[in-house]
Amino acid sequence: MQETGTGGSGQESEQESGPDEPEELPEFQDLKVRGRSVRNWSISAVAVLLAISAAFGGLKKAGAETPQVDAGTAVDAGQFEVTIQRVVTVKDLKPLFTPDDGGALIAVVTKLKVTDDTGTTPPSDLIRLIGVPGVKDTDPPLGTTNLRDQTMSPVLTPDAGEDVAYVWKLPKATDLPTQVSLTVQGYEHEDESILDHHEKWLPDKVVADSTVTVKDTTR
Repeated sequence: MQETGTGGSGQESEQESGPDEPEELPEFQDLKVRGRSVRNWSISAVAVLLAISAAFGGLKKAGAETPQVDAGTAVDAGQFEVTIQRVVTVKDLKPLFTPDDGGALIAVVTKLKVTDDTGTTPPSDLIRLIGVPGVKDTDPPLGTTNLRDQTMSPVLTPDAGEDVAYVWKLPKATDLPTQVSLTVQGYEHEDESILDHHEKWLPDKVVADSTVTVKDTTR
């Protein structure tokens, strides 16, 4: 008996017509919410956020401002009690420190007292000069010296205050600052460092800013 029917004609017809084409979705920016595009809603939200943040001091996380201290004021820097005593420019400090030809030296004289029960040398990042021509804000000093006995990188003993000078080079002895800004770095005590599991003091945050008049002793 011969079968009757459409056979493959139906499949061929379906293939010719093809599957239903997917409906094109609107672009994200063309989507509408309450009659307004998502893009317009986003712009409005950002504008409101900026307006509110400006009223409250901007987008930066609020935090305590670094205290501005005068020379002669003791600053708690964690591992040290730091008092900025004076800032001076000098021709040289031979044999400890010597400027480049045509230059000079600038020294920040501090009173340092170790608050820990272990003696230590003054860290090079404790004091930084800020905005001084010829000295980058991140430049460490040439070194430190104890004014009592001219010892370089002196070992400070607990609770014994020492006058310690931080010294930098200045490129031009004819162009010396009359006033400088500087910062005091704070340190935080760690009972067990995550690096070596030892007890130590680690740099934390700047604990004080100071602006000090410079005494010129080069003349």
